[in-house]
Amino acid sequence: MQISAARFAHLLYSIVSKTVRLFSGTVIVGKSMAGLNKKLYYERAQHLTFLFQRQIRYEESIQNAIASYVQPGYLVMDVGANIGQYTLFFSEKVGRSGRVVAVEPDYKNFAFLQFNTTINRSQNVFLEPCGLGSAEGEVVLYRDTETGGRRSALYRELASRSFKGHTDRVPIKTLDSLIYTYGEPNFIKIDAEGAEVEILQGLNAPLLHSVFLIEVRAETKAAVLRYFKDRGYACYCIEQGSKDITREEEVPAFAHLLFVKTA
Repeated sequence: MQISAARFAHLLYSIVSKTVRLFSGTVIVGKSMAGLNKKLYYERAQHLTFLFQRQIRYEESIQNAIASYVQPGYLVMDVGANIGQYTLFFSEKVGRSGRVVAVEPDYKNFAFLQFNTTINRSQNVFLEPCGLGSAEGEVVLYRDTETGGRRSALYRELASRSFKGHTDRVPIKTLDSLIYTYGEPNFIKIDAEGAEVEILQGLNAPLLHSVFLIEVRAETKAAVLRYFKDRGYACYCIEQGSKDITREEEVPAFAHLLFVKTA
């Protein structure tokens, strides 16, 4: 019986994760972040990508691609902040005169996010323990317990078929409500495990200059691309060297898309 590369990778990650957890238990590790004056703390068995790194290098190609769009004094919204991998990057880039709003619905990830921003004295970070959606309310979070919540989902149909985590009820806000509270952001990063479309449906405020970085997948890329094209944004795919994207077929099944206002 043949299995897909993605399925094999998932099985391998699961085996290694369980092995690390068996021998190390719940071990909290802190490592410096390459290129930043920051240190990230995490649970070893939940973040295997950092296992053999002396310094944490988290999605460097993506951070390099967006660095010029994040300037001192900017307001950045980090939607799906996890434990702070991007939040700390944004915090250092915007400096004391800037602000970062970090949104994370998973209570365990939020605890690490809160600790990481506190221990790094990131006083320009404002934390929001919630998810985002098309309307305010409350939903069930399907929390993945094998990958540090990186495969968690706010909707059952978005959760993995092999979901082995647990569920929690979490509050939901909208992008509109965050903008009402904090103002118009210069940069918005959305990593929502398939809930990108629902989050964008909660945005009705007219944004004049906001740049978006959105993680998309096969099920959401068409709707996300159409949303921004209809509003006068150019689209660039970071995985393809920031190639200018005009058609859905040009976007890989999993990609980080950068949207910049042109009209």
